[in-house]
Amino acid sequence: GGTLDSVTSISQKSFVEIADLAVATGDTFTPLSAVTTAVLGTYSYFIYNSGVNEADAQIEISADGTNWFVDVSTASPISAGSVDVLVPKRFLKYTRLSYRSTNPGQPTTLDIYFNAQGT
Repeated sequence: GGTLDSVTSISQKSFVEIADLAVATGDTFTPLSAVTTAVLGTYSYFIYNSGVNEADAQIEISADGTNWFVDVSTASPISAGSVDVLVPKRFLKYTRLSYRSTNPGQPTTLDIYFNAQGT
């Protein structure tokens, strides 16, 4: 038999995914549920416009889950059949994504994925 001279520790970061599929847009920004991002190292929102009209999206952050700050917004509208990925610039305890139709009265459908990796 052999002997154990050293112990190697292998750490695997956890992966988190939250999917909000077939989300219908409206004329005003509507937030998804907030995610507690305090223990996450890297996270982003993948937004696929599966509908027929354009949409806007923004990441909002909060220290208390009540008062929100717009951290990042789409640079241009997300066209039908297109994808955008939003990554927060700043860190706070809570993060959420809000979305709306770019043009009032022209709703579309979004598939939104929150992907994160633990620390």
